[in-house]
Amino acid sequence: MAFTILPATDADIPLSNAIENKAYANPISPNPLSTILFPGPFPADSTARRIASTIAARENNPAIRYVKAVDESTGEMVAFASWHVYDTPELARGAKRSVPEDAEGVNGEACRAFFGGLGECKEEVLRGKEHLYLHLLHTDPAHQGRGAGRQLVQWGLVKADELGLPCYLESSPAAHGFYEKLGFRDVRLFKLDLTPWGGPEELYVTPLMIREPVGK
Repeated sequence: MAFTILPATDADIPLSNAIENKAYANPISPNPLSTILFPGPFPADSTARRIASTIAARENNPAIRYVKAVDESTGEMVAFASWHVYDTPELARGAKRSVPEDAEGVNGEACRAFFGGLGECKEEVLRGKEHLYLHLLHTDPAHQGRGAGRQLVQWGLVKADELGLPCYLESSPAAHGFYEKLGFRDVRLFKLDLTPWGGPEELYVTPLMIREPVGK
């Protein structure tokens, strides 16, 4: 059950998109936030547009690294991560949190409140410092628990240690313990009231986490 960690190419993006969709639809760890931010229905070309925007993001941002976990026994990609390596002052100054644009099937108001709020917190915590940012991590639910996601995180941790830089991420509640075991600690809790969009009365809490470099 070994995995090889490799750079993901443009040809891998359609499958990474499919893995992302499966992960968010996973009944084992449902996330009420997803149905509020992206309630649907979506236009027929939404998948093609998502794939194109993912490819364009890397073309337009030299900090982005896409990496994949490939099952050595089958050659199948089972997990995907997007790491942002802000290892120069110039890149770090441009490290802005993206916010989904208004579109059919997207709750623009909720997205601005959530992703915009995360972006403001990230800027307040890091204050323009150089860092690595784990933007996305998705594992095919059929392969969860096999260590593919852990290896994709460790890819970034090794690079961060080589550079002597901290790693930053925004965790879902379900993944919080997973990241703690990898050395991340909470630096802030971002709390959002979802009731304006029909969400539960409890505030939705997103742990904002940092892992300091080791060996520097």
